[in-house]
Amino acid sequence: MHFTIKPVSFTCNLDCDYCFYLPKGQEQGMLTKGIMSDEVLEAFIVRYIKECPTDHVYFTWQGGEPLMAGRKFFEKAFALQSQYANGKVIENAIQTNATLINDDWCELFKKHKVLLGVSIDGPEHLHDKYRKNKHQQGSHKDVIAGIELLKKHQIPFNTLTCINESNYEHPLEVYHYLKELGSTFMQFSEVVETTPENTDFDHIAPNYEVKPFSLTPKAYGTFMGAIFKEWIAKDIGKIVIRQFESLISQVLGMGHHSCVWENCCPDNFVLEANGDIYECDQAVYPKYKLANILDIEKAANLGVIPCSVNGQKAANEENSISSIKALKASRLSAHKLQLCDDCKQCTYLVLCNGGCIKHRIDLQNGVSKSYFCEGYKELFKIMVPYLNTMVYLENNKTPYIAIKSLVPQIEASLKENPL
Repeated sequence: MHFTIKPVSFTCNLDCDYCFYLPKGQEQGMLTKGIMSDEVLEAFIVRYIKECPTDHVYFTWQGGEPLMAGRKFFEKAFALQSQYANGKVIENAIQTNATLINDDWCELFKKHKVLLGVSIDGPEHLHDKYRKNKHQQGSHKDVIAGIELLKKHQIPFNTLTCINESNYEHPLEVYHYLKELGSTFMQFSEVVETTPENTDFDHIAPNYEVKPFSLTPKAYGTFMGAIFKEWIAKDIGKIVIRQFESLISQVLGMGHHSCVWENCCPDNFVLEANGDIYECDQAVYPKYKLANILDIEKAANLGVIPCSVNGQKAANEENSISSIKALKASRLSAHKLQLCDDCKQCTYLVLCNGGCIKHRIDLQNGVSKSYFCEGYKELFKIMVPYLNTMVYLENNKTPYIAIKSLVPQIEASLKENPL
């Protein structure tokens, strides 16, 4: 069980063209949720810490732009965490566009050992095409100013890069730039948005139009494949790229790190500013609302009351809910298991499990298939010889990162015997 917490929901100081999240607020009339109230904040923190099944409790704060909640909000949140920790270890991560960071914020991050995730799409000429502020000006300079402050205060940060129409032809330029910034943990997110939007996974539109900033399917594999070849030869063991590490973990029998490629949707919930809980960040639609944290809190404190349970209205005592542990991403997981014939017969099914259901927008005999299928296959074709070698190394009690020294041999073999 994990929660992504949205303290300001759809509020953001940027106006990124490709944002998948803010349009949900516009379409559903939810742009005015405001900042999370003290009541919602405390109700969630108390219950999340108490019901978290492990001794480590991870809080992930996201937006919109979460720093728009203000420093006092986070001071209050961290104080409540300390108050109710009860011996558990609390860790915080904030995903931010970094444009609002100043010395005061850095002091707070340093004091509470907050890990920062910074959204950046590469050098200025690539980043600024789609990541603009409300005045339609590029945000890159402000992002870099924020990163420099994090470095000044020695605060660790990761990077999240959206692969889109502006940067997909420049994989190594983007990768080298992120390295120069000092990022040692990178995530890459593939961008596709359509008209109509995929909002109901039971009813996929038979036809759609891809928005201009989106990737083509194959471009994902080309971009990530180029970075993989560079990473495996030079940087494995020094730089973590989440998608690569997830696939390595999968073939070594330890499961995926990335929910996109898991065989079911894990319970990665979203808490909105008004207390609403959804099954996933990609499914903030009315159909996938599970409950409200205040209803859960009232049910726990006052006995049985009617409240929404996994999106269904409770009609009696047996159906009411008084614990966030009872929440399940059951509808999304059910969709995840519905695979088209191509997926069922695919050699790479064990690696991608059909991909994220949000991206399953291509219909095949009534069953949806990932838009990025061709790109995934392109990447997996490049990676599999190296993944097989890593499995061999681990089976022979050699750490898989030793593959770096074997890369020239693998490349020579592939040239002689191309796949």
